[in-house]
This record gives sequence, structure tokens and C-alpha cells, in this order.
Amino acid sequence: VDALASKEAFAEAEKEILFLEKNKISCITINGNLYPNRLRNCDDAPIVLYYRGSCDLNSMRIISVVGTRNISEYGHAICTQFIHELSELVPDAVIVSGLAYGVDILSHKTALSNGLSTIAVLAHGLDRIYPAVHRKTAVEMINRGGLLTEFVSGTNPDRQNFIKRNRIVAGMSDAVVIVQSALKGGALITADIADSYGRDCLAFPGNINDEYSKGCNKLIRDNKAILVSSAEDVVSTLGWEHKEIKKEIQRELFPEMSEE
Repeated sequence: VDALASKEAFAEAEKEILFLEKNKISCITINGNLYPNRLRNCDDAPIVLYYRGSCDLNSMRIISVVGTRNISEYGHAICTQFIHELSELVPDAVIVSGLAYGVDILSHKTALSNGLSTIAVLAHGLDRIYPAVHRKTAVEMINRGGLLTEFVSGTNPDRQNFIKRNRIVAGMSDAVVIVQSALKGGALITADIADSYGRDCLAFPGNINDEYSKGCNKLIRDNKAILVSSAEDVVSTLGWEHKEIKKEIQRELFPEMSEE
């Protein structure tokens, strides 16, 4: 039985290697140079990641932007304005999200339209895109960002995979920004994971009667997230200000002196 299982495992591994080579997908192990260093330091970091893209997973400034799938006009305005402002303040920032409906896909699209790199962390293998309607954006991201997953090809986007995906979203970034969220949902799970990793969590407040702002308001009330209202707030909190480096004046070591 062990010999048969071993033979099947080698066959599956060979099949996966051929799939990776054919689709130009990198297999990144936890001890490899390309593995996200921020994520490597997390206790439950995946041993292997599969990545197709052009962005450095160890870029200097990486931020995750997450939130509800049921984004409102208010949330839409916050998200687009925040990422637009961020692109002007920190043009080398990388936006990470989950390619889901609502805040996720808006974050990816807005990042691309503003010249920022953006990475989608997927809850399935790289042989598919879920939801399928976001395929065009996903393809565009390969050239300015990338697609990242811990799941082998053929893995379905099952519910439990999204929770596993959220720990990568939280772990590979410097901080997590929650745009809008109800009292329950993936964004709050990501916020809790980020907190357990010692990452900064920042949230935009909303109307106290808005169902999809109650999650953000609760995070702020419970001191689990820092209240922010602009990209400038986020940049200041994370210490991301671009400071001009002044060149030191080279002084003469041996100044000319008279004979006297």
C-alpha cells in the first residue's frame, strides 16, 4: 500500500511540475530567497507558495486592503480615494487583496489604474480564477503584480480555503486596512490574524447605523484598529513618508595653510 501511495504521489508531483513549467508559475519554498520574508516569520506560514507575476514579494512597502463584498457608495469612494492618494504619496507601494467581489476587486482595479503593483492571494489553484468575472483583471495583474496561492492546481475554492488565504493576506504585508465591514466576515478574520502577527490594523470609520461599517467601528472602539481617514494618515502611521536624503558635505581633510 505504501509503495502504491508513493507511486501515486510521485505521479501527482510530476503532473504539478509540468503544469507549473507550462504556465510559467514559480514554486517558492519557505527557505527560498523569493519567499515573502514577512510571512516567513509567522508560525503558520505555508511551506510552499505558487506565484505567477512580476512583483517582488519582498517589496519595501506592502499593504493589504480588505473589506466587505457588499461595498456601498461610501465604501467605493473611500477605497478609490485612499489608493489614489497612496499612489501619489508612496508610488512604490504594493496593494494586496483577495480578488473577491466588493472591496477586494476594487482595490486591485484602482491600484492598476493608478500605476501601483497589486497582488491577489487566491483560495484555489492557479489553474482557474474565482470569481471568473475577475479574470480580465487577474490577467492584467500578472504584468503589474501577480497571483499567489498555497494551493496546488485542481484545488477548488472551498469555504475553508478562504480563511487559510486570509492568513497570507495578513502575513505578507506591513499592515491591513479595512475599508468597510459588517460585524462578521472575512475582513474581520483577517484583522484578527493581522493582530496575532503583530501587524498594524487600520480602519476607516462609518455611519453607526450602516451595517457594513459596524465591523470597522467595532475594531476602532475595541482598540484593535487605528482610526484613519486618508492615505496620509496611513502613511504617517506606518512611517512611510518619503524623506529626501541630504548629501553630506565632504570636508577637506588637510586644509591649505600658510608657512606661518
